[in-house]
Amino acid sequence: MEQNTERKHVAIIGAGITGLSAAYHLQQAGHSVVVFENSSRIGGVIQSSTKDGFLYEHGPNSLMVNDRRVENLIQKTNLSSEVLVANKAANKRFVIHQGKLNTLPSSPASFLTCSLFSFKAKLRLAKEPFIAKRPAEAGGESFADFVRRRLGPEMLEKAAGPFVNGIYAGDPNRLSTNYAFPRLFALEQEHGSLFKGMLKTAREIKTGKGDTNRLAKREIISFKNGMESLPKGIAALLEEGTLFLDTKLGGISYNKKTKRWHIDWKGKNGTIGQGSFSDVIITVPAHKLEELPLEEKVLDAISRVPHLDYPPVASMMLGFKRSQVKHPLDGFGMLNALNEKSKILGALFTSTLFPGRAPDDCVTINIMLGGSRTPEHGKMSESAMKASAMDELRRLLGIQGSPVFSSLVRWEKAIPQINIGYSSILEQLKQCERKFSGIHFSGNYRGGISVGDCIISGIKLTEKISS
Repeated sequence: MEQNTERKHVAIIGAGITGLSAAYHLQQAGHSVVVFENSSRIGGVIQSSTKDGFLYEHGPNSLMVNDRRVENLIQKTNLSSEVLVANKAANKRFVIHQGKLNTLPSSPASFLTCSLFSFKAKLRLAKEPFIAKRPAEAGGESFADFVRRRLGPEMLEKAAGPFVNGIYAGDPNRLSTNYAFPRLFALEQEHGSLFKGMLKTAREIKTGKGDTNRLAKREIISFKNGMESLPKGIAALLEEGTLFLDTKLGGISYNKKTKRWHIDWKGKNGTIGQGSFSDVIITVPAHKLEELPLEEKVLDAISRVPHLDYPPVASMMLGFKRSQVKHPLDGFGMLNALNEKSKILGALFTSTLFPGRAPDDCVTINIMLGGSRTPEHGKMSESAMKASAMDELRRLLGIQGSPVFSSLVRWEKAIPQINIGYSSILEQLKQCERKFSGIHFSGNYRGGISVGDCIISGIKLTEKISS
């Protein structure tokens, strides 16, 4: 990235993956940066823990690398030797339908022969290239309506709906296609068909045309010591004195005449500091924006931003002796079809995906509960969660006995739901940024919820501030 001739002094609030990515790339562009973090650790929801030989994630379990900018950052962190590429079995996905595990087809040939979808559904899917595109609407279209219209109702129930559960723990009838799945939306708008668009995009990537940042290969990765290695690796690249952990912000005010931001803070040892900044990047979750010590006029503008829904999600990691599990666990995991009655959203076969997640004679399964459609299941007691999970695992995977390891991570406000009406939230954020020069709102509620999306959001902020 080219160094900008105007050196700016930037404050970043929040040391999650977006804030760390922005900090690194801003410093590479020649700017001065400080990062304020309220807690004693970096990484936000990305956190890895080990106990009794088991490694488990509190947040994201993996990272999809399909963008050159993400790949370049990983190389800069010197983590390349620690990268673990997901087992080839990860290409195999299971859907729970009518109380049984069904393998999702992974190719046109397997789709034609699979028993999960009816003959009628297969014929309906073949019509997709001939369905006229729908003009973009101001209010947007729900993901459920989009899939029904283009692919048919069975594809929503047995494939796209479970996919939404796995990514957002969300309700496809409420999620916005335009903003929650912008690439799918763009395929229809630009090419008139999802299939035509995917084929053309694949050709462009192969021949080096189109988006030069997109990689021809798509790899799901993690790291030897878990996903937390990534934020730690980025933090290690930052200049000394950049990170302020265990820091409480006392006030954030804006001077309209000088177009500068003034911030007061108090460090973990009682040290008091203050500084003047050209730009302030706020990367805390959207539901925490109004908790920031912003001056009244800025806080008033933020309070007009409609609230995003953050449903509760629980992540329960269970470990078993390999001999306790009849199923080979030869896949990425399993997700419920939309009409399936279950208290779990699905599960990841984590010890299949990456080595080192369990002792040699054991396996691990990460069960997810809660989400927008069944938030009550994310609030159950730990014993009730474990009982519900074990009922499903015994029935579906032939597990016998009790787990030899158990860990529960709860997120009362987990994944931001990019629902219909998100455009009004985005517009209010933009109005605030226009009104108060130098303030920027970013994080997984803006620009994409995946780890890769958050890294790229940090890069785009750097380009915006440098321009």
